[in-house]
Amino acid sequence: MADFPIVSGSLRTTLIGLQQARQLIEISSKRIATGLRVSSPFEGVGAYFDASALNSRAGRLLTIKDEIISGAIATAGTVAALDEIITLVNSLKSEANSALGVSTTITSNTVTTEAADITDTIAGADDDDAFTITHDGTTTTITNTAGSTFTSLAAQINAISDLTATVSDGAGIVITAVDGKDITITESVNTLAADLGIASSTNGTFVSSAIREVAESDFDDVRSQIATVIGGATFLGTNFISSSPGTLIVQLADSVTSKITLTGVSSSAASLGITAVDSAGSFATNAGIDTTIAELDAALITLEATKGSFETKDLILDSRADFVQTLADLLGAGADKLTGADLQEEAATVLALQTRHDLAVVQIQSVFESQQTLTDLLKLN
Repeated sequence: MADFPIVSGSLRTTLIGLQQARQLIEISSKRIATGLRVSSPFEGVGAYFDASALNSRAGRLLTIKDEIISGAIATAGTVAALDEIITLVNSLKSEANSALGVSTTITSNTVTTEAADITDTIAGADDDDAFTITHDGTTTTITNTAGSTFTSLAAQINAISDLTATVSDGAGIVITAVDGKDITITESVNTLAADLGIASSTNGTFVSSAIREVAESDFDDVRSQIATVIGGATFLGTNFISSSPGTLIVQLADSVTSKITLTGVSSSAASLGITAVDSAGSFATNAGIDTTIAELDAALITLEATKGSFETKDLILDSRADFVQTLADLLGAGADKLTGADLQEEAATVLALQTRHDLAVVQIQSVFESQQTLTDLLKLN
């Protein structure tokens, strides 16, 4: 503080008060500018270091919160991708069910004349040769009796419930199951079915209808979209549902033991057990379609379980992010209480000190009216 040896005691007191007012104005102005009442250890060692510790922890928590939010983005995105895959699998199931309702058809070799005698026309065919047709759990024997024609053979088949058989010149015998259920042809006496060109295999699988073939192609097209969805389900470098799913460890607090491990689950068509059907002709029989539907039902159960797991983890991460933000806010508020300045109070202090300063200047001016230079020096800029 400056000394004033050439002035009287009262004036000295006024000058000292003026200098103190200036210093206090500077202090309050700094507090207003920084928002801090304690900005260094010299202004309050306990409050300063306690506030620093609180702010430091709050900063760490906010960094952790960013990591939690990143994890939540990945889990929420994965849930959305799983929803899309579930929609696709339901579409696959609808495709399979629609094929299930389509009639099953078997066509023989071409018949030149429908009224011709079978034994006389077909090489290898003899009277009393026979084959069986099994449909909807019922087996019926079809016999080439003496004098049987292609028309009369078709009539035997027409007598079977839910089966129709048609034949015409220049076409084959067409056997159709209107209910879409399997038709199984088995040789009974000699090889009549093979001679007619009906039995294409011995495993009960026959050429399906054109509609079923289209359904197979459509099914595989939709199935391929699962891979497309999975390919787009990478979030912040992690894909939880790819064929080689990722794993992510998320810190939940500033304790090394507080963390959650997000483990991926492969949700590809192959991993879900959904097989392609077109090349295998899986829709040729109802049994094949039923197998596909069973695969889809199992896949849906797996997908729903995977989705539920990620929804739970997403809920945990969202809740934890809110908690960490609240905790960081509380720590910041605590630090502010320790070191923060009351801006309204400081503004009022500056105003009071300014008034005190101005009054002191006026008082000095009255004493040194003739010394304008000294007065100018004492004025505030």
